Amino acid sequence: MRWVIIFISLAMLGTGCATSQALQQQLDKCQQSLSDQDLLIAKQESTIRQKDQKIDEQKESIQKLEAQLSELNRRLNISSTEQSRYNERIRRISGSVREFIKNQIRDQRNFLTDIALEDFIGNPLIKRENTDDSKNMIVDVAHPVPSQGQINGIGGYFTGDCEIHIKFLRPVGNDYIVTYSKPVKVAAAEPGKQLIDFDQPIIARKGDIIAYYFPGPVNVPFDRALGISNYFKMKSDKYQSGDRVEADAIWPSDQAKRKYSLNYYGIFYTKVSESEESN
Repeated sequence: MRWVIIFISLAMLGTGCATSQALQQQLDKCQQSLSDQDLLIAKQESTIRQKDQKIDEQKESIQKLEAQLSELNRRLNISSTEQSRYNERIRRISGSVREFIKNQIRDQRNFLTDIALEDFIGNPLIKRENTDDSKNMIVDVAHPVPSQGQINGIGGYFTGDCEIHIKFLRPVGNDYIVTYSKPVKVAAAEPGKQLIDFDQPIIARKGDIIAYYFPGPVNVPFDRALGISNYFKMKSDKYQSGDRVEADAIWPSDQAKRKYSLNYYGIFYTKVSESEESN
């Protein structure tokens, strides 16, 4: 019996030693795992510190860029203010120059007119007895362009505000081709003579004919039984540049004559005689 107990005790002691070794191995593994985790944590912390350092550097760079941007905006505002004042100065100078040139052109026109270098072709611009209603096309066949030259504008005696579509017709066979068409607005606070300069002179040929289309009221007076019979109603402006105008439209039959206070002026290669101007 005693030997049995001793055997059992030795067996138990052997079993205990094995268990302790297993536990020691597990403990060693846990310690190794903890060491590995500590090393990994240390690496991660080092990486985080590096990223934080980069973030701080980027923040510093951003602050520097913001300071540079603020400085650039300050300089830009100064430059914009200076440029605005410069542009305003240029606008004032340009406006003064344009006004000066306009006055020079007007004075030149008056000078040319006074010494009869600029020809006025058409009817005298005087007050007349009658006025028309509206939507009338007046073709001044009695005063064709006398020779090649430039036409600088039109004149009229206007009794009120109106709009005129100025047209030049060039004979082609028996018909006419519209070589120029431009609307002109006339402001007339009171009845009187006005000369309206074109934006730029119109180069005309001998034999070209001027026409006046009034889409609204014809606020230009006329006398009856004198002048031309070449006028007709037209609801809308159907003759634009390049269009053909048939002769039958210009030469209506059995129509009373009218003499409108309209003319045109310019400079021509052949001097227009006073008798031609007053026809």
